[in-house]
Amino acid sequence: MEIFDGQMCVFGGKSVSTSVNIDDFLLDYRCVDVTKTVEQAQPKWKLQNSASQFAMPPLAQHTTVYDRVNHVIVPFGGQSPNGFSKAINLAVYCSMFQAWGASNVLDRDLRRYVHTSVLQDKTGDMIIFGGASDPTTADGQDLNAGNGERWFDVNRLVLDDARHNAYNTSSNATLGSILKDDGQGTPDVIRGVIHHSSVLLNDTLMVVLGGDVYVNESAVMQPFDLLHIYNVDTMTWHTQECTGDIPPLRCAFSASQHERHIYMFGGVNVNDWSTFFNDLYELDTLTWTWRKMPTPNAPSPRYAHQMKTLGKYLIVTHGFIYYEDGTNGGDEDIYFYDLQKETFVTRYSPSGISKRELDTEWRVQRTGATDAVSAVCLLLVVLVALIAVYYMLTMLFSRSRPRPRRQSRGEGILSFVESYTETFRPSTYHARASQDTAMFATETKLAGLNARSHSMSEGTTTIIENEQQTNALRESKRHARILDEDAATPYVSRKLTLSARIPTYSSRKNSAHQTVHFTPSTQSEDIIELNTLSSHSDDDSLDEIRSPLAVTN
Repeated sequence: MEIFDGQMCVFGGKSVSTSVNIDDFLLDYRCVDVTKTVEQAQPKWKLQNSASQFAMPPLAQHTTVYDRVNHVIVPFGGQSPNGFSKAINLAVYCSMFQAWGASNVLDRDLRRYVHTSVLQDKTGDMIIFGGASDPTTADGQDLNAGNGERWFDVNRLVLDDARHNAYNTSSNATLGSILKDDGQGTPDVIRGVIHHSSVLLNDTLMVVLGGDVYVNESAVMQPFDLLHIYNVDTMTWHTQECTGDIPPLRCAFSASQHERHIYMFGGVNVNDWSTFFNDLYELDTLTWTWRKMPTPNAPSPRYAHQMKTLGKYLIVTHGFIYYEDGTNGGDEDIYFYDLQKETFVTRYSPSGISKRELDTEWRVQRTGATDAVSAVCLLLVVLVALIAVYYMLTMLFSRSRPRPRRQSRGEGILSFVESYTETFRPSTYHARASQDTAMFATETKLAGLNARSHSMSEGTTTIIENEQQTNALRESKRHARILDEDAATPYVSRKLTLSARIPTYSSRKNSAHQTVHFTPSTQSEDIIELNTLSSHSDDDSLDEIRSPLAVTN
């Protein structure tokens, strides 16, 4: 069991059966989110899927270490099912990418179970001690020298060659190297120990607790009043006497460290395999004194379980359980012991637990700036999506809208003839010196002109009104534009035939607005020139100017 990335995960294992058939092994790993509140009963275990095709092999009674520097979990040793190849590469799990992978380390020669392993952080070495090998681990190969089934010496697996060589300057080990410590030999009383627990104090001292060794083909359990401690740096052993509430002899228990204390829970007497324990003991490593802890609401007695320290909690899970009715089995509940209240509680809370303990300090932390950038990116995505939707809807409606019927060639010509009339006659172009208006002058002849009055041809009327009348008429008239490029060429005038109102033409002359109404006249009528009207003085009454005006057809 390991705690990483805010999760508590268990790897592998098997059912309560003691056989080694493939159906008895659990071929997965599952986790519980410990960044949130967790209930003891029916916790929300989540089955994890590897991001890679390579998965963890079926293992039981193995050990794991978690290297926080490289975010790698390394399971080591363990039993395998019958018919499963034991000569495989060591499997590793990357917590950052959530994927399993095969290393270049072949653990055939070191494969074992019921052993212990700890990680030395400063060197990146996995320290492996004790254990046993049999056909379920060694595939029938020649076993370790000695009694052929137990492992005596301390070995270390290099998980980070840079850290290892930086600390051991005389070493030139490579990644995945398996080294045998060549220091002081293991004391005889614990040579080949199994079913024990190991805890690494101050990243230097490995304390070996309990376990059993075979003497004359019988199991001899190790006492808790005399502990064996291995200095990982100097590769030397020494013993430590302990006092206080000495725990009864047991094996297959779990141990965990919290600050200067070591805690031990559960276990079984391997002489009869029927005496189970569910008591909790505390060892003060300053005074080396044992204390039996109160255990109200304690879980059922068990062995081969897991225990980890997280904040103020001891977390106990799984194991081979002995029930009060005399049956054996297992459960998936998680039990939390509050070290401050000294009792088992039914609910875990992450309050007060540091990010380092939860292994979440490497995550990118959310701040006000990151939230602002995320909000801006989200708004941009929404804006782009809205623009795309608007464009698609516009294209959709434009295609569904009915298009106007295209005119035939005959209809186009007829419309052109009805809308425009070409009238060719000489003209005199008069440019008015204003901002944007051009004066026009039409060449006409004045017939029957007397001094101040003019006769009007039938159907032709020229009306000159003052400025107020002109403004009133502009609201209901249509404007036409007369184009006259020069006086020597004909011009084309637009005849307004589309309106029922009388077509009118507007012009300015000498700051006086003149509105001229044109109606067709006969060819026999004389034509007058408008420029003759220009000769009248501005003081003349406009009402007195009456001239017959004709437009040539």
